[in-house]
Amino acid sequence: RSVTDLYSTGQRVLDEYLSGGYGRADGYEIVLLYGDTGVGKSTIGLNFLKDPVEKGKRVGLLVLEDDGADVYIRLSNVLGVAGTAKYITAGENIHFMPQEDLTKSWNLNDLLELIEEWFTEKKLDVILLDHLQFAFEGAESIKGENEYISQRIFMQKLNQLMKRVKKTIILVSHVNKQAGARGMAKIVGSGAIAQAATKVIEIAEDSDLEGVLNLHLRKSRFTSKPGHHYCMKLIDGVLETAV
Repeated sequence: RSVTDLYSTGQRVLDEYLSGGYGRADGYEIVLLYGDTGVGKSTIGLNFLKDPVEKGKRVGLLVLEDDGADVYIRLSNVLGVAGTAKYITAGENIHFMPQEDLTKSWNLNDLLELIEEWFTEKKLDVILLDHLQFAFEGAESIKGENEYISQRIFMQKLNQLMKRVKKTIILVSHVNKQAGARGMAKIVGSGAIAQAATKVIEIAEDSDLEGVLNLHLRKSRFTSKPGHHYCMKLIDGVLETAV
């Protein structure tokens, strides 16, 4: 076991909970964030990008469903007024998904090639892919019975790619509504999604405390896995420790 401390979540105690934060200095990391629709997992993913951005790393926003302007606003909340001017408006270290790429017809191999291009040719260090189900549903290659097979192959190829480039990718995933599903069994789609991830974090609303989110580290390949969860809040789009 080791530490994953290449990047900070922005919250010291949450970093400690995750054995340093996320990402590895000389290795790869596939971070999977999953939770109910509207719980805030996409916003938490953007919060995770603040530290690499401020360190001068190159980050990519592969946001497939949301409008680019909405993503810009949410990221601006995370980076603040000065950060927006420095890193988004004038900077070159944040790469947004071109709008024309959102509307064209593509398949999962195209998506893998795009991710590889962003890491190798555009020299990005971290990519946020939001969200997986939109990628799977929108891909031409997925038809009926072949759906889970396509997902499994995609995740296997993504795992191989990340090992090769030694970078970090953050994946956002929805959960299913199946009664009785618990833990990682909630993740929509093939079991290969959780299997390929090196760090799996479930995000859920606290049943007793209004506005509090429970972040539960369900899997960690490179570090120890605590048996408890960690409480956070999203205040105006910014991740903060729940007191």
